[in-house]
Amino acid sequence: MTTPVPSPEVSGLAARHGLGTLRAVFAPKRLSRWIYAAHLFNTLYLSLLFLVPGLLYYWWQARRHPDFSRRQSRKRLHLFEGGMVVDPPSGSGPVVLTWDSLRLQQDITQLVINGRPAPTRYVYTASAPGQGSVRITEFYEDPGTWGPWMQEAVLAAQGPAVLKTLQEGGTVPFGVLALSRAGLSAPGKGRLPWPEVEEVRVSGGLVFVTRAGDSARWSHHPVKEITNLHLFLAAVSALRGETDPLGDA
Repeated sequence: MTTPVPSPEVSGLAARHGLGTLRAVFAPKRLSRWIYAAHLFNTLYLSLLFLVPGLLYYWWQARRHPDFSRRQSRKRLHLFEGGMVVDPPSGSGPVVLTWDSLRLQQDITQLVINGRPAPTRYVYTASAPGQGSVRITEFYEDPGTWGPWMQEAVLAAQGPAVLKTLQEGGTVPFGVLALSRAGLSAPGKGRLPWPEVEEVRVSGGLVFVTRAGDSARWSHHPVKEITNLHLFLAAVSALRGETDPLGDA
């Protein structure tokens, strides 16, 4: 994480959208020495043997990394009190999204290849009505920090309004699942009343819902199909009477 002064363009966008105080800035993640050397070797080797394949390799692989591209190295993920300004890893031009209307879906994948863990893949898809959308990945350094930070920012910004909607008898969709005072709803399953909900748990990249007294899971869905995961879990906790983490409406 870095904390430089944002560019005039970013400062202007933040002021125009009322994003408030800058909280953190994340730069692109640099390649390890051996991966950098591998890309460099492949580019030079292919260029010496076959010019066109070498150029294509550079165009489709190496130039996507900040180590080989000044344009990529200048990109940043800016997190403000009221939202974010992010340069998409792929594409050009900053995208501005505010926490109070953000729809955030996360997909964190840990692969194991030949019995050895591979680098974790982080993909956060962020969108907001009338503001656009963007995919934010481990292209930016320290995703284990900025990912949960964004989820908590959404919880803080949208929690009171969600709680009020639920208290007034409304239904709030969270991607593939929906919540209301009457219970939890899932496609093809209908509604499960809260007294019958044994557990709502996140494990292994899935969200499990278990019915009380039933050994089989009532439903399970990939985390990436749940919008605003932390807000969803906080709303479940509040509706089950465990805590009131959403704040007062």
